[in-house]
Amino acid sequence: MQREVTFKVKVRYRGEVFEFNESMSVNKLLKKFSLTRGEAVVVRNGTITTEDELLLPDDDVRIINTVSGG
Repeated sequence: MQREVTFKVKVRYRGEVFEFNESMSVNKLLKKFSLTRGEAVVVRNGTITTEDELLLPDDDVRIINTVSGG
């Protein structure tokens, strides 16, 4: 009998924790929240990521909105 292995990528955004049942790129994560790289940055394990980096279940992931003004 095979056990199904399930994992979740946990993402903190605006005070809430969201869980996804798949690993994904930073770009895909931003799309799930309808965000662009100009609107937010993704921090993984304390380091700002690039759009093509892969997020994994053990990562500490946060989305932080950027602030701009004029």
